Amino acid sequence: MRSHDKSLFHRIHSYVPASLAQRSSDAAFRLSGRPFVYHDETSHPRGGFSRGVVTFSIDFEMAWATQYSRYAKEDCVVVGLREREQVPRILSRMNDLNIAATWATVGHLFLKRCSRDGGDLPHPELPRVPHFDGHWKFTSGDWFQRDPCTDYRTDPAWYAPDLIETILASSVKHEIGCHGFSHLGFGSYCPEEVASAELDACLEVMKPYGIRPRSFVFPGNDVGKLELLARKGFLAVRTFPVGRAEISLPLRLREGIWGVHSSVAVDVDDRILDYGRRCERLKKFTDRAAQTGLAAHFWFHPSLQQRQMEEILFPLLDYCGAMRDKGKLDILTMEQLVMATESAMQQQGAR
Repeated sequence: MRSHDKSLFHRIHSYVPASLAQRSSDAAFRLSGRPFVYHDETSHPRGGFSRGVVTFSIDFEMAWATQYSRYAKEDCVVVGLREREQVPRILSRMNDLNIAATWATVGHLFLKRCSRDGGDLPHPELPRVPHFDGHWKFTSGDWFQRDPCTDYRTDPAWYAPDLIETILASSVKHEIGCHGFSHLGFGSYCPEEVASAELDACLEVMKPYGIRPRSFVFPGNDVGKLELLARKGFLAVRTFPVGRAEISLPLRLREGIWGVHSSVAVDVDDRILDYGRRCERLKKFTDRAAQTGLAAHFWFHPSLQQRQMEEILFPLLDYCGAMRDKGKLDILTMEQLVMATESAMQQQGAR
């Protein structure tokens, strides 16, 4: 549904009782044929996989995510502290269910501390993005101006080495992906030298943890610099050339990197459906993946509201774990999904 169609849809439903609005939304979802399946046998394994796949990617950002957001309803530090509180709970639930995820992590979170080194600005070694007004509103000041330049105990919303260590020590082998060093998108407003420096900074701060990320998630889902990402050795990005693809498999893009489709965000602010109904709808994506031998890819922020976590995310994780235990699907990280797709195509003699 296009954005102006969605706006009209929500305006119309604001004038009808909530129960009727939810029933009509369910009917529209069902009659549309959603979730939409995209399977190109020239670019995908013929017939898909023997079982369906579910992938979870997590935008691990803390305070860096919303500091320049034009839509944020809360201060970025409040968001970051809620994320810090909830990451252990989410991780614990995933570990209990033996579910591995791709934690797309902002590079600055790996730092135990940082300082201005006697200068006026944080991280003076990094080139700066010019001012811009788009997905984020950054029209004055310095991009790093809110970086406290302290440590994770003094300002725990801006650093998370302890949480990263907890993820790495988990009983489940999670994937650590890259989400930029400072949560700067890679759209046309971002010069290539700035994007390149952001990636290099990420790779450098991940080295002490023994991590070389293969998956990249664009901050703000603002896609760009695919050739640069390929040159830096990334295998997969969360983007897809077919907008309607909700159930699909990765595609190799012309830049040589794999594009992984995104089915739906778990923590989207739905103005019509209650949380229980929304969770039931997300389960239909899992069902369709199992039916087709393709993949459903859910993503979310650990800073999602507590009720969303308890009434949508956790029941969805439980459902996916149960489906896996019944042998109806596998749960793979972004890297694993790409590698499984590539392997299946090689076995079928794809070129």
